[in-house]
Amino acid sequence: MTRYVTKRMALVINQMCVGLTGGYAANTRSNIRGGLSLGFVDRIFVNEFFGETLYPSLFHQASAYMFYIIKDHVFLDGNKRTGLLCAVTFLEWNSIDFKPFDEDKVFDFVMEVAGGPNRPETEIPWIAAWLESLSVPAPPS
Repeated sequence: MTRYVTKRMALVINQMCVGLTGGYAANTRSNIRGGLSLGFVDRIFVNEFFGETLYPSLFHQASAYMFYIIKDHVFLDGNKRTGLLCAVTFLEWNSIDFKPFDEDKVFDFVMEVAGGPNRPETEIPWIAAWLESLSVPAPPS
């Protein structure tokens, strides 16, 4: 059974990111940007639109968390950190392990996502491939 990052968990992950590493909203109670929401989380959970699967793999679902948090700027601060951590948390909760991260390469990739096009149809598969390249292959069954 797939475990999902809920809206509440995304908020907690953001609070932890900003609280641990500092930032604009480190001392505020709410870091949600006015008028925005985490509505995309429901699309990841349902994963279907007019009978079509939106995200064909766990890596695509994780990529959707990362893409929409980074690109929608839901939070006042910590969007890139939160997007990455929600994606990794989702995958780890679903038994996907990772190789040790090269922090500089991860930073560069996340910045590329943030500065790249706002086109989920091309960016989510690209992010999914990147996340999969960082994962440890599953043992043969």
